[in-house]
Amino acid sequence: MQHVFIGRQPIIDNRGHLYGYELLCRDENNKVAIVGNGDQESTVMLLDAILSIGLDRLTRSKRAFINVTEALLLSEHIDALPPKNVVLEILETVKPSPELVKRLEALKARHFSLALDDFTLTQDNRSLTDHVDIIKIDVRALEVTQIEQYFHALKQSRVLMLAEKVETQSEYQQLRDMGFDLFQGYYFARPELYTTRALRPNQVAVLQLLQTVNDPNVSIETLANLIRGDVALSIALLRWTNAASTGLAQAVDSIDRAIVTLGIYTIRNWLGLIAMANMGIQSPELVTTVLVRARFCELLAITAKRQNPAGYFTVGLFSALDIMMESPMPELLNQLPLARELKDALLAHQGSHGEALKAILALESGEPARAIFANVNHSKIAASYVDASEWADEFLLVTMNVQ
Repeated sequence: MQHVFIGRQPIIDNRGHLYGYELLCRDENNKVAIVGNGDQESTVMLLDAILSIGLDRLTRSKRAFINVTEALLLSEHIDALPPKNVVLEILETVKPSPELVKRLEALKARHFSLALDDFTLTQDNRSLTDHVDIIKIDVRALEVTQIEQYFHALKQSRVLMLAEKVETQSEYQQLRDMGFDLFQGYYFARPELYTTRALRPNQVAVLQLLQTVNDPNVSIETLANLIRGDVALSIALLRWTNAASTGLAQAVDSIDRAIVTLGIYTIRNWLGLIAMANMGIQSPELVTTVLVRARFCELLAITAKRQNPAGYFTVGLFSALDIMMESPMPELLNQLPLARELKDALLAHQGSHGEALKAILALESGEPARAIFANVNHSKIAASYVDASEWADEFLLVTMNVQ
């Protein structure tokens, strides 16, 4: 579990209306951008925005401008992002090449918006302007005459021109009169800092998932079982699948349905993105506890022939979410796309799902007589607990042996 720090700076159009936000890597003081490996920075930014806080929450459903390096741009992992309202900012270090141009065309075909960041016009990178939607000009790095030259040379490409690092009213007025379409800088607002606690998926489990998902014969059942073994991955997948940008008509509240909804190809890209970010490892004891709870609840549902045993697994898996995130359960559940009966089970142990959760909590408390579920007798309840414990141990053993 780590703190996530994301800076958000508004981008304004020439009518003074909010156009979108650039999302920035920040440190905990909100003063200095994180400096480090570019690919990892970009990947962490993408993950933190999408999985931890949520793009819609960060951008008020406006466009999200996110920096991407050349390696990330050329990789398939970028395909895991929802194209709607995402603007990929191509860093100034990216060099034109036939491979890059082909990739930009493919991203455009998927309805991604593309921007050139801190752009300086040269003979080499002039060709890139034909493949993007927005060009950002750093007005602090150029003289006024150079800005005018750039503007007139580039505006012919029918792109939107964005003036960044605008610091005064007079600069804004001058650039607006010049014809710039979009504006960003301290004159409008300094970056706001967003922070939250983010669950980090078990990196070893992610590596096993990557190995499994790239098997051409992998089944949805196999993939679902692996993802459900990691609390953070499960939460992230459900959040992402149900994000407003995916345009789903109904909430998806199980891992199986999420995989069917997104497809193996998209899941593969999503897992690659997570692996690149080098996530941390959760407390083994707590992970074991929630795995046992999840499998136990699922086994009870199967034994009692209840519909959708996967929902029971979800309840057990998220039963210690408040401890992991160090936040109240009601606040956390407001951010999760769970069905009402699942939320009622987690908050008040209500309904059939809540009954299953109460049974495992009774066993953990050393009160087996209080472990009751439907018409399942005590011997089968005890057997389910043993089976769940063995399943959790086996799962952890397998994942810990994947290096």
